[in-house]
Amino acid sequence: MRYYSFFVQVDFDKPKTMPPNTVSPGPWEAVGYFQRFLCTESSKEKAKKLVLDFIRENEKDFNSYHIRFDRSAWMRGLYKREDIDFFNELTDEMFENRNKIGIWFIGAKEYYVSEEDWAKSQDWDT
Repeated sequence: MRYYSFFVQVDFDKPKTMPPNTVSPGPWEAVGYFQRFLCTESSKEKAKKLVLDFIRENEKDFNSYHIRFDRSAWMRGLYKREDIDFFNELTDEMFENRNKIGIWFIGAKEYYVSEEDWAKSQDWDT
């Protein structure tokens, strides 16, 4: 059995207004997001297809997104949960079910802003 870790970057055609959060007290404009996936598959290409299918099925504006596989890695030697303890959101149940074919971990979306918006938030000249 092979395990793959994918870090996907999704860029939007147009910025999306996001609700306030702990960092931004008011609405803010995201230009995309990163998301991590762990897959069980026989090849990297099949695992990538699973991730693309998942995004396609779960994003309403999929056709206006630009998707890149930012990092792809074969994770070898996964015998104990401690081998990948750096995934904070990974549950014991997910790890126990990892040998089922498919996606066995989906990380939280990490939205990001444009460099220009980030600089403005820091009161820097752009």
